Amino acid sequence: MSTKGHHDVVVVGAGLAGLNAALKLEAEGCDVLVLEAQERVGGRIHSMRHLGSNAEAGGTYIGAGYTRIIDAARQFDVRLIDVTPMLEFFREQDLVLGSEIIRQSEWAEHELNPFPERDRALLPWQYHRVLAMRENPLDSPHCWIEPEYADADVSVHEWMKSLGLSDRAIEIAYGINPSFGADAHDISALLLFFRAAFSKAQRRFAPEGSVGYTAEGGVQRLPEAMAAGLRREVALGSTVVGIESGDYDARVYLANGGTVTASAVVCALPFSVLRGLAIDPPLRGPQAQAVRSLRVQPITQVYMRPKSAFWLEDGYSASLYTDSAAGMVAAVRNGEDPNQVTTMTAWLMGPNAARADAMSEQDAGREVVAAIERIRPAAKGQLELIGLKSWGRDPYALGAWTYFRPGEVRAFAAHMGQRHERIHFCGEHLARSNRGMEGAMETGERAADEILAER
Repeated sequence: MSTKGHHDVVVVGAGLAGLNAALKLEAEGCDVLVLEAQERVGGRIHSMRHLGSNAEAGGTYIGAGYTRIIDAARQFDVRLIDVTPMLEFFREQDLVLGSEIIRQSEWAEHELNPFPERDRALLPWQYHRVLAMRENPLDSPHCWIEPEYADADVSVHEWMKSLGLSDRAIEIAYGINPSFGADAHDISALLLFFRAAFSKAQRRFAPEGSVGYTAEGGVQRLPEAMAAGLRREVALGSTVVGIESGDYDARVYLANGGTVTASAVVCALPFSVLRGLAIDPPLRGPQAQAVRSLRVQPITQVYMRPKSAFWLEDGYSASLYTDSAAGMVAAVRNGEDPNQVTTMTAWLMGPNAARADAMSEQDAGREVVAAIERIRPAAKGQLELIGLKSWGRDPYALGAWTYFRPGEVRAFAAHMGQRHERIHFCGEHLARSNRGMEGAMETGERAADEILAER
């Protein structure tokens, strides 16, 4: 489609943030053009439909308290399905340390458990979350960037040491397949406090007994429906290489040599991608530092189909949380019967993902399968590799979600989303009160409000 002409607003990026900004601007009468480099909308929401059973590579589940997301699903007629019965099975996973599988019931008294006496019953994947909730200095999630909490912007390792944990306890509590950073030295405790405060706040909005939802046909149905609700079709395959902000308008330069002009631009790209664009005049101060410095977590998902219920043979859980190259192996139940395992997904994060990303997809997949077979011989020959998704190698994302290293929250978190000339920014990395998909929606609203305030 043609992208020529002058528009009120050009939105760069058709993820949830960009689409939400575009919809709000259109609702107020703005002429909006949305540019998307990929041949699909959704950004880091990606339902891997070609693998069957709607395997989710990005936004996996919709939190039960995600009011903006749920309202959008209702507005655009996307049917949500309560996944609480399926999510219950994620709590069944057993722990693997070295070559030993440790049942949850065995952990509290296990000789490898280094946690303090009061916390020995907490499993490694729970422990840092419980600590962040229990020791949280934040009164509410939006406070995390306030100067009064800057003293908490230290490494998770330093914070946990201050609580009396040993190095081994910290390694097991945070160093196994970490969600943020490479290890406990690489992540700010303030980010964990923000996440914990957000989780606590979410409980006020969630219906009793419900954990979350998925969308019928995959979570990607939501951004697809939002895009279909725009008056102008999203311009797919439109890669932006530069943005110039002038006295009277902004000019967006495309990789195909085309240009588009607008009175304002909404940039919904993650900083990992934004740093590759030519911005004129250049970004300045803490905002420029943030774009250069903020890291995005490498995450690689390996999808497998079990040929048999081999976990019934060895008596361990179908799901495993491991310190091996297999990362966290989750048994997925996306069929009509929540008791039936349809596929298995190995979630590789941090160093595990970086290691996998250095290999070919086939080699990375084979290494994961081999690691599972070493841990549980009953799985030998019983896992069919059906696909892989690396967010670290995805040129349109270069990682899954943003994280802050120690000192980075106080250095630039309050400044990095500010408007720059005629350019406004949004994306989950700029959320101040919410996380994930809900955070992306929050920032799209904010960018649209900035533009509407000037009309």
